[in-house]
Amino acid sequence: MAIDHYNDRVGASREDNKLRSADRSPWLKAVLAVAFLGGFLLSARLWGVSRSYPLVPVLEGLAAVPPFLARVWFVALLALLAVIAVVRRSRAYILAFVVLAGLLGLLDQSRWQPWFYQYLFMFLALAFYPRGDGDPEKRETALNVCRLIVASTYLWSGLQKLNAGFFDSLFPWLVGPLVTLLPGSLGDPVRSVALVVPFVEASIGIGLLTRRFRDWAVVLALGMHAFVLFCIGPLGHGWNTVVWPWNVAMSVFVVLLFWRIEDFSPKKVLLPARRYPYLHTVVLVLFAVMPLFGLFGLWDSYLSASLYSGNDKKGTLFIDETVKDKMPAGIRERVADLPAGEKYTLNISRWSYEELNVPPYPETRVFRSLARHVCSYAEEPSGVRLEIADRPTLSDHRAEIYDCSSVETGEHETVKLAE
Repeated sequence: MAIDHYNDRVGASREDNKLRSADRSPWLKAVLAVAFLGGFLLSARLWGVSRSYPLVPVLEGLAAVPPFLARVWFVALLALLAVIAVVRRSRAYILAFVVLAGLLGLLDQSRWQPWFYQYLFMFLALAFYPRGDGDPEKRETALNVCRLIVASTYLWSGLQKLNAGFFDSLFPWLVGPLVTLLPGSLGDPVRSVALVVPFVEASIGIGLLTRRFRDWAVVLALGMHAFVLFCIGPLGHGWNTVVWPWNVAMSVFVVLLFWRIEDFSPKKVLLPARRYPYLHTVVLVLFAVMPLFGLFGLWDSYLSASLYSGNDKKGTLFIDETVKDKMPAGIRERVADLPAGEKYTLNISRWSYEELNVPPYPETRVFRSLARHVCSYAEEPSGVRLEIADRPTLSDHRAEIYDCSSVETGEHETVKLAE
């Protein structure tokens, strides 16, 4: 009898642990809402609040909403997030938020930052497979979809870093604050760590989907995010504050979704559930398959987890003085002099960071759209020149050159950039 009673207690304890490990969706929902709030508040102008940086609709022909409506829309999203964070049964609020945020995103390609894209689909999973309808399989499917999103993000973010731009420029800049704290002799060894970083980050994504190495992958992910936050946070560069909440959120995500989950099944994460395959299949394609094409420029960089990869295109506008003088103050104040004094430069990355607090969406069609806006102040096609530096390779680095007439047609000159 005593043995039976003991076994019953152990069995009940195990079931309780499984329940606690599986039913983490309320915490995940709250963290998602808070992280989304942080990202929104740190990039308020991105969402249409007093900006001179042009809107670039995802679908050509979509009209911009009036400024007052944009502000009301944005406030409504913030209010929905606050409600979602604290209300237990919040499926209707999540669905409303996903629809409103998705529609607002369609009005400007720049809003599809990697964190926005990831959060939106994680929210969609929690709404598509609600936990409150008494179906534990739905609850577990929601968590597995989120696990697939998070693991895929680490995998492709690591693979995107296998490029000359990351090794030669981005990583040495990133570790600059750390190098200054170390003896000079350690500077080069620290910078050489760039060679293993892509493999470490990709291995986190793979390790999270295994039983044996999952907990170690969680620890490695926590260490990586702490390192990144030190380098770009207030103790380091103090740069790109909008991704600070993202790094904190990702640290919490890996713990909630992967840490010591007794009933974890890699197969259930990777293969869509038979009863609820639809959203799971869409996420599998978008987050696990399509980023492969992003490595070859056949899928958008930011939809392929390439932020801070050094593998993105970069745009610069060269403008005449007459064009500069006609620009509104919000754009003109970000124009810099060239040493020769013949033209002026408008660095699109600087423009986006300083006004919207996010990097520009690094695709040719977006840079051309921005150039068309600046060309509206030019009297001659030669008054504005757009230079789009392509993704760096180990052999060379090339750029596409447009003027105000060719940004419309797409015809361009290709030149090799100096090393």
